Amino acid sequence: MIPKTIHEPTVWRGSDFSRPREWKIEFDDQMRDEIVAAARSVRHRNFEQLTEYNFLLPACSPILDQVRDELETGRGFTVVAGFPVDQLSPKEVRLAYAGVCSVLGRPIIQNGAAERMVDVRDIGREYSDRSRGYSGTALLPFHTDGTKGEPEVLHYTGLLCLETAAEGGLSAIASAPSLFNEIMCRRPHLMPSLMLGYQHHRQGDHPKDHSPISAKPIPVFSFSNGLLHCRYNRNNMEWATKEGAEITEVDIEAFNLIDEIITEPGFALSMDLRKGDLQIVNNFTVLHSRTEYVDAPDRKRHLLRLWLHNPDARRDGHRLVELFAPPNSRFSDTPWRTA
Repeated sequence: MIPKTIHEPTVWRGSDFSRPREWKIEFDDQMRDEIVAAARSVRHRNFEQLTEYNFLLPACSPILDQVRDELETGRGFTVVAGFPVDQLSPKEVRLAYAGVCSVLGRPIIQNGAAERMVDVRDIGREYSDRSRGYSGTALLPFHTDGTKGEPEVLHYTGLLCLETAAEGGLSAIASAPSLFNEIMCRRPHLMPSLMLGYQHHRQGDHPKDHSPISAKPIPVFSFSNGLLHCRYNRNNMEWATKEGAEITEVDIEAFNLIDEIITEPGFALSMDLRKGDLQIVNNFTVLHSRTEYVDAPDRKRHLLRLWLHNPDARRDGHRLVELFAPPNSRFSDTPWRTA
């Protein structure tokens, strides 16, 4: 049974928050010292080897428990400030980031190179049906991130800010359940199409002997265990038509309505991520975007991204399919292409 209205903490609007301290928390000095010490104690390891059992953070436990609860049963997002990026070497930063996030989930593969931690920075690639958006400076409209199928479903997306842009690069997030409610209120006749779903373009991140689009439609909205799951990326869905996927006038009406709602004043929450800020969102309940940006001549905007799988998550993502992971990557870390 599909509800007409969702009532839970994941339903919110940006205008509900009057100041950052309502959604932002911070590591204190003791926590930062603990993270630094833990990272240096595992310098001989790779970040993929870290778990909450070998990267111990007793002082950080209360704040990380708060983050986990917020992702699973709260608003579906949080920002933790004060990550000690300036006290660590580049390798130690990656170890610390993975170690802190190991409490939340396990890093999963994000692309055909089998990378589990991705550098989000400009390397001169235009955002298109041939290149992923994290490699350039262009505007990234509201979307959820790519996902894998069972058993390593993408539950949370983490972004750790190492450097900011000279101009732009603002982050914005929006509630998928609030979006669902608005569509059901304004034009419920569009919901059946959105729940049937659409094929997605893989943006060139697939083996040459595989289809450039997903084999099956991916629902924009679906329900499992009574919980909403959202999977939306308009560009990927429209680019798939170049490879034979079909989109109707009703579908375009639905996409236009989504974009209209999500960009209305007060619907989304904008945030300017600063150095040391760690943003984590539930990928099934929160859509995110980024404005176009310009780098300084001597400094590039740089974030580290993790996709996290939580085997105990309430949302299972059971009907979603692989988009960007290499074949058989559920069982192997073998890349099908080089980074």
